[in-house]
Amino acid sequence: MRIMPQIVNTGLYDASLVHKNVPSTRPRKVSMYEIELVFEDGGCSYIGKQTYPIKKGCIICAKPGQIRHTDLPYRCYYIHVIVEDSELAAMLNTVADFYTPSDSSKLKKAFCDLISTYVLPDWNQGISTTAKFLDIVSILVKDAQINAKDTTHRHENARVIQRALDYIDSNYTRDITLSDIADQVHLSKIYFHNLFVAATGQTPHGYLLSKRISAVKFLLTTTNKPFSQIALDCGFSSQSYMTYVFKRETSCTPMQYKKQMSLLWENP
Repeated sequence: MRIMPQIVNTGLYDASLVHKNVPSTRPRKVSMYEIELVFEDGGCSYIGKQTYPIKKGCIICAKPGQIRHTDLPYRCYYIHVIVEDSELAAMLNTVADFYTPSDSSKLKKAFCDLISTYVLPDWNQGISTTAKFLDIVSILVKDAQINAKDTTHRHENARVIQRALDYIDSNYTRDITLSDIADQVHLSKIYFHNLFVAATGQTPHGYLLSKRISAVKFLLTTTNKPFSQIALDCGFSSQSYMTYVFKRETSCTPMQYKKQMSLLWENP
């Protein structure tokens, strides 16, 4: 860091003391970094086109150039700081505009330490306030790194699930097992099963059966194939097993379903 940050002001902010008898503040363009730790539930914070319900313990990190306003009530610890150092600015830009920190009590102490140092005159006040401010930045950036890893992990999980779905969609007519699907995404059966359920709300086997049942319905209504052939074409080991699963899932047999669909076509 070559250029020291310039703390313009820091302290406790109560919007009701400044904006009386109004429901919200006016939209304004942010001219410096505005870092705030909310200490009670309030209205909503608007940054750009995003809306964030204000909750105790949340962090707001508004950046220069953003447009923001706030629904009242709103109370927070705040820091207004000019950052001209490109490296420090890049670090602050990784911090989300609004998020729940991993340890709000630790941040509260850091904010209070900074405010105390700022308001009590001292011969080395500039160095002390900068050090306290950088302590806060360190916490915020670590949170940003954790959030980035979590986001990357979620995206990777989504890609894994999509590959699994694509594999099932392309191979449901075959005799595929949980092991086959898990092997395609290079995961253990148990881990993949739990990941799939968490992402889709159903088991891999449940999704496979739903694909097969949908295929059976399509062939029942669009072809005159024997039921035994439909069963094989849709990945069922036998007609009897297809009938069992179909009735369990739809509350009617394949024959009953075919008749119902025929009546609908005849009497639209």
